[in-house]
Amino acid sequence: MNWTERLKEEFLSGWKPFEVAWVVIFLAAQIIAYVLAPDSPLGMISGIAGILCVVLVSKGKISNYFFGLIFAYTYFYVAWGNNFLGEMNTVLYVYIPSQFIGYFMWKQHMQNDNGGESVIAKALTPKGWAILLVSVGIGTFCFVQALKAAGGSSTGLDGLTTIITVAAQLLMILRYREQWLLWIVLNVLSILLWAEQPAMYLMYSAYLLNSLYGYYNWTKLVKAESH
Repeated sequence: MNWTERLKEEFLSGWKPFEVAWVVIFLAAQIIAYVLAPDSPLGMISGIAGILCVVLVSKGKISNYFFGLIFAYTYFYVAWGNNFLGEMNTVLYVYIPSQFIGYFMWKQHMQNDNGGESVIAKALTPKGWAILLVSVGIGTFCFVQALKAAGGSSTGLDGLTTIITVAAQLLMILRYREQWLLWIVLNVLSILLWAEQPAMYLMYSAYLLNSLYGYYNWTKLVKAESH
């Protein structure tokens, strides 16, 4: 199979009409938000790349990592401009490395799905849940203290979103469905964090809706793998 066929299979196979409509609507809304209330070109690029990334993740498409890398680089500078130190560190030490690690981890665990390829998904055990919750609690407390010492803005909210992001990103790399529950919480908190910037606010609103669908779709992927 040549690269043209691979790209066609990756981006055009296995899409439902409402999924295509959803992507088009939110990309258009992202651009309109920037035109009506421009904050920064990087904010708009970050928003567009981020929406494409999370939609592809919800579909279990490995191409999400390409758009995730674009999002990570642009979002870093947006967070820098707003003095969100936690978000900056998350991008630098979590998002960017995760795009490369995740790609190679997923590449080894793909399956045929409606003419295309999707990742083989897993579900957390009760023991896994216990480890996750304890780790998030301890990590948040420690990181908030570090942000306060560094003089960051919105340290409580910034610290919590950072630790949840780390945990969700790890679950995503390891192909666990429960990443989406953390993304739901994270997106609600991020909407509050970026409330004054329309492009970023809209991006995270789109993320929230997508994370609800992502959990639904990955539940189907888990069930398909268990049969």
